Amino acid sequence: MDHIRLIASDMDATLLDEHSQLPPDFAETIRALAGQGILFAAASGRPLYTLETMFPELLEEIILIGDNGGAARWKGKDLFVFEMPAEGWRRLARSTKQAGDVGLLCGLQAAYAEKQDERYDAVFKNFYTRVEYVDDLTAVEAAADKFTVYLPNDDSQEAFDRTYGAFHTGNGGAFSVAVAGKNWVDVMNPGVHKGAALAKVGALLGIPADSMMAFGDTYNDAEMLTTAKYGFLMENGSEPLRAQVPFLAPSHREYGVMQVLKQVLRQNGEVSPEDFVKAHGEKFDLELSPLRSDNSRGNIIL
Repeated sequence: MDHIRLIASDMDATLLDEHSQLPPDFAETIRALAGQGILFAAASGRPLYTLETMFPELLEEIILIGDNGGAARWKGKDLFVFEMPAEGWRRLARSTKQAGDVGLLCGLQAAYAEKQDERYDAVFKNFYTRVEYVDDLTAVEAAADKFTVYLPNDDSQEAFDRTYGAFHTGNGGAFSVAVAGKNWVDVMNPGVHKGAALAKVGALLGIPADSMMAFGDTYNDAEMLTTAKYGFLMENGSEPLRAQVPFLAPSHREYGVMQVLKQVLRQNGEVSPEDFVKAHGEKFDLELSPLRSDNSRGNIIL
């Protein structure tokens, strides 16, 4: 039997419903979890400043993990920030433009895009509440923790295979690169991903992996779902991930995350693997996958 102390969840197609709305009883449930000593973390590709607007009444309760693990904040205090070197994201910006794709620099205070891409402003504002349009993205002077590529033709996997996968450390590149749904490819410092961020938060708070639970739906959630002992892929999630992830949660359309959270509450945080639906039929080892070495430079602020 394990005692859950920290639960992390992705946002889009995971915690949020098909209309990108939070579940109606979300705040009540988070406060009930807190009453049992269980912390909740919102782990998203969105930046911290956008996440703060999503949970205005819960900023004292929720840990915010933004930009796929590029930064984390709790109770208004930064836990850590991993800035990308400017020469790195400028090289990415040039490659994105050469490929005919749409690049956004994810600054710590705002996102930046070129004026020619302002036609996608409505899409950008769903994720980045502060967007500034510039003539040349490579001329921006701003601290940033992520560079993202928007693919309006729903071909992010193809773009990864064609162009951006070459930048990934696993392919000899210098960055952590992940497909983030059908429209986005996210690029961070090497070793930066949601799983590493969850592990860092756990280390800061003294919470081991077997007391962690996590939810996600796609490839930029994969490391997080194997960092927590209780990692749940959403039923609507990327099918190939089922072989890597321990458990399966109902679809986001059915508020699957909330169903599991309420089960945790009913059990007073005491859970075991037998309590949940396995992600695939084979019996598999719940030993945690080791995190990749983290060569990124970040400041952990206690």
